[in-house]
Amino acid sequence: MLLPFREHLDFGPTPYDLLQQKEGIPIVRGNVVNDVTTLELGKWERMGVLGCYLNLSNQQRTDAYVCEIPPSSQTLPQRHLFEEIVYVAKGRGATTVWQDEKSKVTFEWGPGAIFAIPLNSTYIHFNGSGSEPIRLFVGTTCPAMINIFHNEDFIFRNPFNFRDRFHEGDEFLRYNKHVTDRYWETNLVPDVNHFPLDDFPMKGKNVKHMRYTLADTTYGCHVSEFPAGCRSTFHRHGPGAVIIITQGEGYVVLWRDGEERQRHDFKVGTVYSPNDLMWHGHFNTGKGNMRHFAMRGDSPKYSHDRFRNPAWTMIPMADEDPAIQREYVEILKGNGVEAAVQVVED
Repeated sequence: MLLPFREHLDFGPTPYDLLQQKEGIPIVRGNVVNDVTTLELGKWERMGVLGCYLNLSNQQRTDAYVCEIPPSSQTLPQRHLFEEIVYVAKGRGATTVWQDEKSKVTFEWGPGAIFAIPLNSTYIHFNGSGSEPIRLFVGTTCPAMINIFHNEDFIFRNPFNFRDRFHEGDEFLRYNKHVTDRYWETNLVPDVNHFPLDDFPMKGKNVKHMRYTLADTTYGCHVSEFPAGCRSTFHRHGPGAVIIITQGEGYVVLWRDGEERQRHDFKVGTVYSPNDLMWHGHFNTGKGNMRHFAMRGDSPKYSHDRFRNPAWTMIPMADEDPAIQREYVEILKGNGVEAAVQVVED
């Protein structure tokens, strides 16, 4: 039996809402952002750069933000008791992270890199270019932590060092472990568009996938690849997912039971976030691979829920409205691409 979606309840501003208001930077809401590299940003005093919040789909567990670092500049030092996963949307630079002066680690990154900041470690992001700005797209667990403790001093000025989460020196970059099928532990992925992925047929024909635990975080993320002519099955889950297109083009279809389907075209830099229990499917319309990077839920290593029930979290293609696949096949035909699955029977 399919579960109905849950109504969003408004009891007034949360501690996280109040923090956002106090920071004074733009807040983007809704489900879809066309391109994070062109978003309007505001002066962010705490970070010392430009930024905006992406508080999509009424989320109060995780969020995202975009920050822009001007040429030959850097962020102010940051330290906080919530986790961050960083995707480099534009530019090249470096990050220095440390727990004390003797443990400083500096690593470089470029477009398409993902990495995480070890919990409650101090860090600075640097722009290594003298002419081009950097844009970082960052997912965080800030809402959950602020709402639980509702004390900013505890979150932003907590002196405790999580020694077990910090790889010092060369070990920070050397740590790489393919734990099992579709699961990798590391601290830095240099380019999500060239990282080898594993087959994931349950998500769709020819689909590939990799889940990550980055810097020993509890915050989960994954990369999925859809070859030309391929799409995902429809699926749904709780709130908190933010997805950015890292390669290719296509569209996403979103709906909740009893509501009309929405279709949103996407390209590299598009971000979207399904509401709680909102059905969604990813469609590649281009002639090459389409990849996306998603942040949501728990990391595999620290997952609180290790059970899956596809009966209410996924819709087999044979059970979906056949018009969805017919439309997709026609769009592909117009682009000179053959669909991996031609027909879903009525």
